[in-house]
Amino acid sequence: MKKLLVFALLASSTAFAGRVDEIQIMTTEDVEFTLNLWNTPGRTYEITYQNFTPASEGHDLAVETKLIVTDAGQGNQEWTCVTQFVKTPRFFEITKTVCH
Repeated sequence: MKKLLVFALLASSTAFAGRVDEIQIMTTEDVEFTLNLWNTPGRTYEITYQNFTPASEGHDLAVETKLIVTDAGQGNQEWTCVTQFVKTPRFFEITKTVCH
């Protein structure tokens, strides 16, 4: 019985880790889109921080992302973005990403 319980706990933690990875990928892609990083030659970025943060009213989950964007000829610019999610029957959906 103990082995079954340990297996169930390990399986659920692996599934949870996979979901967290999926949220991280969704967040990063939306930040790239919001800041137009995926389609601008000569522009690179480095994420310096990414973690869960309190969600705003009407949202179920939020992720804060801090990054440094390097633009050839323009120098570095630091951004802080917050991506808001709502729970759907299957997973989560992004409602907005705000960067400043």
